[in-house]
Amino acid sequence: MVLADLIASGSVTVSIEWLTANQITSDRRVNTRPVDSAWVARKLKEGFDPNLLGVPMVSRRADGTQVWLDGQNRGSLMQGAGWGAQKIQCRVFTGLTPAQEAELFLGHNDNRQVKVVYKFLARVTSGDEDAAAINAIVQSFGWRINDQAGGKNITAVKSLERIFHGDRNTDDTMAPGRALQRTLRVVTEAWGYKSEAANGDVILGIGSVFNRFGDIVDLAVLIKKLAEFPAGPSGLLGKARGMRQYQGGTVAHCVAETVVTVYNARRRTNVLPDWR
Repeated sequence: MVLADLIASGSVTVSIEWLTANQITSDRRVNTRPVDSAWVARKLKEGFDPNLLGVPMVSRRADGTQVWLDGQNRGSLMQGAGWGAQKIQCRVFTGLTPAQEAELFLGHNDNRQVKVVYKFLARVTSGDEDAAAINAIVQSFGWRINDQAGGKNITAVKSLERIFHGDRNTDDTMAPGRALQRTLRVVTEAWGYKSEAANGDVILGIGSVFNRFGDIVDLAVLIKKLAEFPAGPSGLLGKARGMRQYQGGTVAHCVAETVVTVYNARRRTNVLPDWR
C-alpha cells in the first residue's frame, strides 16, 4: 500500500512537531547510510545556520522511539554545533513499519546522493524481493553486503545484481539467482574470504561465464584451476586489466575471457567456446 493510502486509511498519521535532535536516533536497517561526518565538519567550519535546517522527517514507533528518515546529517550538525537540545520542526510519521520506513528513506535522503549499497540495504529492509534474494544468497556463502571492503564484506552491489538478473552482454542461460550462487561458491571455495575475491570485476566476470554457458561449466574443475591461478584473485584481476589495455572491453569481460582460457587449458572434452 502506498503512503497516501496508508494515511487515508488512518493506519499512518503525519504531523508537524517540535523535536530536538537528541530525541531522535538512527536505525541502520532503515537509514542505511552512516552520518556524513565530512559534510558535518564542513558545515560547522562554514558556520552553523539553523535557518537552513529545513523540516527533517522522523518516524515515531509504537515504543516511543523516534528514528530519522531524512535528516540524520542535519541532526548530527545540530549536535556538533551545541544545538542538540534545541527544538526544530519535524515532519513526524506514526504507524510505519520498518519496511515502510525504509521505503521513505529511499525517496528522501538529505538531498544528497545515496550510494548504491545503502539503497540496496534499504531495499532489503523494505522487503524488495530481488534485494532480499540476493542478500540471502550472499549470506548463505558466509559473505555479507556492507559499505566497507575487507573481511567477508562485499560492496559490489551492482555486480551482484547484474549476475542475479543476467548480464546483458551474455546469453542469460541461467535462472535468476543460480549464476550468482555458482559464482559465490567458486570464489569462496577457490580463494576463501579474500577482499580481492569480492572485487566487483572479479565477481561479474566469473558470473558472466555462468550466465553465458550455464551448467556446462564443471564447478569442481573451475574451482581447482582458479585456486591454482598465480596470485589468486589479485593475479586474475591484474591479468584482466593488462588484457584490457591492448584488447579493449571492460575489465569484467576480460576476467571472463581469462577464466574461460584457464578453464579450457589441457581439456580435450567439454571445452567452452572462446569468449570473444
